[in-house]
Amino acid sequence: MNFYLGWNKTINRKFKSNYKFMLVFDRVSFYPVTALLKLYLIKSDEKIEVNSVNVFKGRITIEDEEQALDFVRLFTEPELHVFFDLLAIEVFKKSSNPFEPYGSIPDNVFGDLGLVEATVEKKDSLFVVNRTLFFYPDSEGIVGKRIAVVKEFVKNDGEYSIEILREINYEKIDEIETPIG
Repeated sequence: MNFYLGWNKTINRKFKSNYKFMLVFDRVSFYPVTALLKLYLIKSDEKIEVNSVNVFKGRITIEDEEQALDFVRLFTEPELHVFFDLLAIEVFKKSSNPFEPYGSIPDNVFGDLGLVEATVEKKDSLFVVNRTLFFYPDSEGIVGKRIAVVKEFVKNDGEYSIEILREINYEKIDEIETPIG
């Protein structure tokens, strides 16, 4: 019996939802050996594949700044970012990176480039998150790797949008370690 079949992992987050957020082995084949992982929101018999940042709209509740930051970091977490259409990881100072070595930039370079650490501000029912992201190239190869300071907007119901404030020219961008080679 294949131990992968039926394997799943609950992804715990700080924001509220009636759905379980699950990483699931969706299919396994043996010739050649491949496994297909998928993310789902699951509630009773309802199973929604998570493949976009927009799938959460109306399915979660964000009550405070900590939950808002947890929500946006879901899309850029090294283990999970490949499941979302944003295709980015957060850039951190090396000394404070919870995902070391992914997305690390030396502390002095972080400051010299004018990068920003994550901050969250609440404005009525809207949370505004400022942080620095490392974006992967698009599948056509038209847009290359890039670092950008962004502003993300999150509503209480999980509605999400992003604005790129400025792109950063960093000559050593290829030295930033990423989970995808």
